[in-house]
Formats: sequence, structure tokens, C-alpha cells
Amino acid sequence: MGKKTLGILGGMGPLASLAFLQTIYEQNLGCSTEQDYPNTLLLSLSSVPDRTDSLLNNAGKALQEALVRNLSILNAAGVAKIVICCFTSHTLLDRLPKEATGTVFSLVDMTARELLVRREPSLLLASLGSYQGQVFLSTEEAQKAKEFIVLPDEADRRTIHGLIYDSLKQGKDVDAVYRAVRGLLAKYGLKSFIAGCTEFHILTRSMDPDAQNAIAFVDPLFTIARRLEDVLDGRDPLRLGVFPPHERQQRDTNMTNNSEELYGD
Repeated sequence: MGKKTLGILGGMGPLASLAFLQTIYEQNLGCSTEQDYPNTLLLSLSSVPDRTDSLLNNAGKALQEALVRNLSILNAAGVAKIVICCFTSHTLLDRLPKEATGTVFSLVDMTARELLVRREPSLLLASLGSYQGQVFLSTEEAQKAKEFIVLPDEADRRTIHGLIYDSLKQGKDVDAVYRAVRGLLAKYGLKSFIAGCTEFHILTRSMDPDAQNAIAFVDPLFTIARRLEDVLDGRDPLRLGVFPPHERQQRDTNMTNNSEELYGD
């Protein structure tokens, strides 16, 4: 059997999927030859209709058709798993044909699993489309983790949406976004956030986990990048822990035990 390939359905937005691709290779450094690095196939089609606009305006048909068409391209290429690099798109997955979605590795479920292992209330940072579509309650796995998901109020949801569309999607300096996120966490009395829009991966990539008073976060793109072989082979990506360096030493043992309880040996 040949080496397995990860398909990335990107372009939603393009900077987020580009950042994810870079994270994959950064998290898998140390290969003796370039042939040992992960095989990835990024399909970045930014012409896909805006997900939030489609959901808020009941215009999801064109988006569904684009998702099916683009997933079919990746499946035809023989990828083992597909990551749709857009949380809001996950709202529509149960409306798509199984032959298109059978290889999709759910970012929503991965987020829920990590929340169940961490068991720490975390502020959900997402698009208005994801909030409206309740994507983080849309699967069985997500329902199990809902006690650890803290939803911002309506005004803060609009603020967070603005951070996504006016700053992160535009490639602007993430410092202002970081300060805004710190302010939101302080308002809600929390120490952790959920990167519930893939644009927030651009922020988490820039954060220093060893800094004093570092913010904790749940970002499934990091989990996938760090445990890519497990993802491609169908193993539990959390079996060895996924926390940043400053947390991993004290929590890896606890995470492994909790993960075994959730998923078995």
C-alpha cells in the first residue's frame, strides 16, 4: 500500500488553508529526506460562495453544489482523508451525499473530543454563520461537549465576526486580534478559547505557548497537523496529547487516561 495522502479543501478562506498547510510541515520536521514528509493535496478554490452569507440568506444550494464538486475532485485523486478548512461549511455536511463526505475528517468532532479531554470551559470564536447554524451542536460528538462551550453574547459575536472578516481574512497584523481575544476572555472570566473558525488558526500559529500568562486554546488544525499519521490511519489523534509545550508535561498523562476512557485502548 502506498503512502496515504491528506486532502485539504481550502480557499475558505485561502490564508487559513495556507496557514494549515504550513503548520502540517512545521509540525512534522525532522524527516531524514523530503520523501518522508506528509503527502498533502490542497485544493484552494476561493470562488466558493461565502458560507455565512449563504446560510444567513437561505442561499445554501450553490454552496452545497460547490462543496460536492470540490470534495469529488479530492476523492477522485485518492486521498485517504479530507479536512474541509472551514467550520461554517460543516453545517451542511449532513445534507451532502455520503459518497462525497465519507472521507471527511470533521473539525467539529475533533474540537468536541479535545474539549471532552481537556474539560475546561472555552469561549467559542466563530463566524456568524456558525453561530446561526449551531454547527458546534450539529453532531453527536459535539452534543457531548456542549457544557464546555461558552457562547458569547450577540454583540460579541458580531465583534468576533469582524475580527475574522476585517482582520484575519485580510492578512492584517494579528496583534490587534490577540488583544481583542484577551479582552473577550477577561470579560467572560475564561482562560481558553475555541478556534471555531479556521481563520483563527492564523492567530494560534503566532501565539507563544511558553509566554507568561499564555492563553490556552482548542484548535483542531494543530491537533491534525501534530497527529497526521493517526488521522490518516483512523487512530485516535488524542491518545498522546495535543497541548502546547507549557501544558503538555503536566497534562499528557491525564489526557491519555481520559482519552482511553472515551475511545478505549
